[in-house]
Amino acid sequence: MKTQILFIGKEFRINEAFTDYVKRQALRHVDAINAITFLEENDKNLFLYISKAIEEYRNLLIVTTPQSYPATSKIVATLFEDNLVAKENFLVPSKAFAVEANSFAIKKGAHTINLIRARIGQKLPNILLDIQSESTYFYIFGLEEERIIETIYPIAKSYDIGLILTQETPELYKVFAYKKKFGDLAMFVQNAKLMLPQNLIITDNIFEYLIERFSALHRTVTFAESCTGGLLASMLTKVPGSSNIFHGSLVTYANEIKHAWLGVQNDTLQAFGAVSEETVEEMLRGALKVADADYAIAISGIAGPGGATPTKPVGTVVVGCRSKTEEIIRTMHFRGDRNYIQYQAAMYGIRLLFEVAKEELF
Repeated sequence: MKTQILFIGKEFRINEAFTDYVKRQALRHVDAINAITFLEENDKNLFLYISKAIEEYRNLLIVTTPQSYPATSKIVATLFEDNLVAKENFLVPSKAFAVEANSFAIKKGAHTINLIRARIGQKLPNILLDIQSESTYFYIFGLEEERIIETIYPIAKSYDIGLILTQETPELYKVFAYKKKFGDLAMFVQNAKLMLPQNLIITDNIFEYLIERFSALHRTVTFAESCTGGLLASMLTKVPGSSNIFHGSLVTYANEIKHAWLGVQNDTLQAFGAVSEETVEEMLRGALKVADADYAIAISGIAGPGGATPTKPVGTVVVGCRSKTEEIIRTMHFRGDRNYIQYQAAMYGIRLLFEVAKEELF
């Protein structure tokens, strides 16, 4: 079911944080966002664009500023051959089937339009689009793409399920599964999990799943980050409930801080360098000791664009995970710009955590 978000108002173009907030809220109600468009209040093609969008998309979320709401609501009413009436202290089409403060929804056949009057810096009004149940997300750990395709694509075909596969980081894939005309999503997921019991996690957010599992088991985790600069901690703490499992993170960029805070030996740093498995091993041990956690992830690398050496090019990142009884450290070579290398490195830390803690997380 195709979904578009249409932002109407100049302010939305320059406030990425707020529009990201809208997207996150929308994804709680729809399977995926297929298009995002920005228009200005006085765009001469506004009427035509909304008319075409209503026909093309099953779900259309229109987000307006208070200034652009009056004109936009009139356009929607006109397209539905309707009049505006006062409900919940603002004007909405009389045919609207759902109305809440600053938000209304109206249907045209199988198409649903939700128009929201939003104020940047304020809580977003409730989204009134129908919640979809014809798709799901899951993650697959520890397998290459070819093996995943060989294993679950035949199952998907037998249950008439479409799949979109994307790599988050090496050997960690996120999969979007959706029903086709005669699809049986529940049976597909059940059989895919049976085929990959120690590799497949059913969730749309791996951090939410981690928090839920570790909270139930009373397990804790800590991080020691260098080239990722606290990104992994930020990704985890964006999710409610992270305080149940997260003891904190040490961002140790400089070698002297790795030594002072984590106890990495100067001899280790001088002999092997900050980007080495020997250094990451000591970072892991230091993080576990400082935080008294059950698990630690440590990351040290060269995110670029500078800092490379002949033996350690940009994208060289050492990632490790340790419990009180097991440890895995790997040297990876990620590709991309600085931010993308940092993201892949952080997610590879999560990929290793699920390997070290597989008995508790799968």
